[in-house]
Amino acid sequence: MLETSVASEAVRQGHTICYSELLALDPQPAPDILKVNMPGAMPLLPIPADRYTSQAFFDLEVEKVFRKTWQFACREEDIPTPGDTHVFDLIDHSVLIVRQQDGSIRAFQNVCLHRGRKLMLANGTRQEFRCPYHGFAWERDGSFKSCPLPWDFPQIDPDNFALPEIRLDRWAGFVFINFDDGAPPLLEQLDPIPHHFDRWNMADCYKVAHVGKLVPANWKAVAEAFLEAAHVATTHPQVAMFTCDANTQYDRLSDHVDRMMTPIGLPSPQVDFGELSEDKVFQAMVRVGSRAGINRSDVSLEEGLTARHYGAELSRQSLLKDTGYDYGYAADAEVLDGISYQFFPNFAIWGGMGTKTSYRWRPVGRRTDLTLMEVMLYKRHPKGGKGEGVPLRMLGEDESWASATELGFLAGVYDQDQTNLGPLQAGLRDLGSKAIHFGRYTELRCRHLHEMIDRYMEA
Repeated sequence: MLETSVASEAVRQGHTICYSELLALDPQPAPDILKVNMPGAMPLLPIPADRYTSQAFFDLEVEKVFRKTWQFACREEDIPTPGDTHVFDLIDHSVLIVRQQDGSIRAFQNVCLHRGRKLMLANGTRQEFRCPYHGFAWERDGSFKSCPLPWDFPQIDPDNFALPEIRLDRWAGFVFINFDDGAPPLLEQLDPIPHHFDRWNMADCYKVAHVGKLVPANWKAVAEAFLEAAHVATTHPQVAMFTCDANTQYDRLSDHVDRMMTPIGLPSPQVDFGELSEDKVFQAMVRVGSRAGINRSDVSLEEGLTARHYGAELSRQSLLKDTGYDYGYAADAEVLDGISYQFFPNFAIWGGMGTKTSYRWRPVGRRTDLTLMEVMLYKRHPKGGKGEGVPLRMLGEDESWASATELGFLAGVYDQDQTNLGPLQAGLRDLGSKAIHFGRYTELRCRHLHEMIDRYMEA
């Protein structure tokens, strides 16, 4: 406990303490998965601003990136019973994700093979897929069922008129699809996320919140707002007193996966708070709220404890109360810190023992300047029980993220992020083909995103 106060004092005095040093000072040993430090080496190349505004570049991204990568489509709890169907739209594509009679899940192109109308426009449960235009029908397994005038279509062979099937794979309740039959397997590209999240019981979690909102910016610009912590002190000043943003660790764990780990319970070195006690840090944590889930007013810092250590203890108590599981073995970092993984190109998930968060950023149609951002929260099923997932709640143009109270303290945070993104897109348009620049370390994940885009473009 005294050692962690040394870390707090070092940060307050402006001294840098790296994330691995902080883990070593925590009273509860951290697992090996958090001790990995892999920043990688990438060239410090400028990024042309028109990568965010050019229609030609975006059209290439559609062909070379989105049609070649694994895309998170839905959660298994979105389609719990046979016949339940989720409509997944991505740019020009629409896919039916269908729960089969035997419990398996399959994906089909959402299009009538007669005249091309979409078979479904919204999620629902179907005994068959019957086109609302002329009545051509397919079974839930995609096989052709019937047409209203079979004598008039002698060219149709019913045995060879099935809905085109889309490649599908699953991990820990997440359903992914890929339009490229030659792409490597999902788990191969997702590695090491499954290994890391096994410890955090991801397969035993269910979706407790799902909120979406249109953002007036390119999908990359929106994603990049969540790939670094350097903006926290400026954009989210209310959390700076207990978020050690400048001491975040960034890792390139594989070609398709990177990570950042931001310490909680210590102040930002970017802000001069003057005289700052552990109690002030702790009070900011419980007043504002954090990923530790300790947004409460009935606690005060116990003597001899640091804000970080006591916050971790309270988080373990909260998890025990919510789930019935004892988290006494969990490291402070696992119940406190922001541990975010990005799976190329447009899916992110935050790990740890408590509530987990995932993001998905989808371009809207062929618009270069409009993105559907979705936030999903997951909790562990209570011991001996089963929680039920929730559907998407789509916010209107005039609705703020803060109105989505199911997101907890994060809701207002996303409003702050969104205030940057419209002006950012406008500035990128103004720059034309001139360059923008990412930092060597703090924006490592942003550079990784563009490096992978380039690799897919050249493939």
